[in-house]
Order: sequence, then C-alpha cells, then structure tokens
Amino acid sequence: MRVSKNFTIQEFVPPEIYEKWGNRSIWFIRPQVIELAQFYRDHFDKPVTINNWATGGGFNYRGFRPPGCTVGAKLSQHRFGNGFDCSVSGLTADEARAEIMANAADFMDAGLTTLESGQFAKTWIHSDCRTTGMDSILIVGN
Repeated sequence: MRVSKNFTIQEFVPPEIYEKWGNRSIWFIRPQVIELAQFYRDHFDKPVTINNWATGGGFNYRGFRPPGCTVGAKLSQHRFGNGFDCSVSGLTADEARAEIMANAADFMDAGLTTLESGQFAKTWIHSDCRTTGMDSILIVGN
C-alpha cells in the first residue's frame, strides 16, 4: 500500500507486522513520520531507503520496532512509530546530516525534531518527531 508519493507501508514496518496486519500496519506509524520521510525524498531528490525487506533487501527494523524486537533501545522512538533510520542514495550519513543541519528550519517545519549523532549512527540517519519543546534540532547520543 502506497502511503505517500514515494513510500509504501512495508518500508515503515517489519515483515512480521505486515504479515499480521497487512495494510492496517499504518496504525503503527505516526503520520508525521511518513510526511518527514517524503520530505527527505523530495528535498534530496534521491531515493531514501528505510526498510527494504519487501524488495529483497536486508533492512527490517529501520522503522517501527515491535515489542520483543531486540534492535535498539527499549524506549526508542521507533517503538512508538515515531522515528526511522534511513540512508540517502549517493550520500554518506554525515553528508546527509550536514545538509539537514544546513537547512534545519525547513526540516523542522517538515516535522523533524531529533537526529542521532554521527558518532553513533555512522552509516545511517536516525530521525524522529518526538516532542522536545526546542527551537532547534535535538542531537541525541553524544
């Protein structure tokens, strides 16, 4: 099921959730997360990979992480359907983060509140929409 111009629901949930819930898997993802992922795709004008298990890739838990998933922190924003990890085709994670920070106001207007530090997220971009009450992007993990 297409949930935005460039994304399907399978890109936001792992296979076990999609197998059980099908297109109703959208219930597990906050709309702001889908809108933010689409903003990334439009801003960078390049493919953005979240989960790619449905097309034969190896990423399963870059979006929603269900109870029992051992990937990541127990209270990660992924577990609330409020965050995603991604990569932008043709860019390193550091290059993409630099572009995001150089255009922070635009990304915040699109719903971004939090990025994970490149010190920990070396090959991916963690983005989430948690409530921070801040007027700048929160960098976590540093």
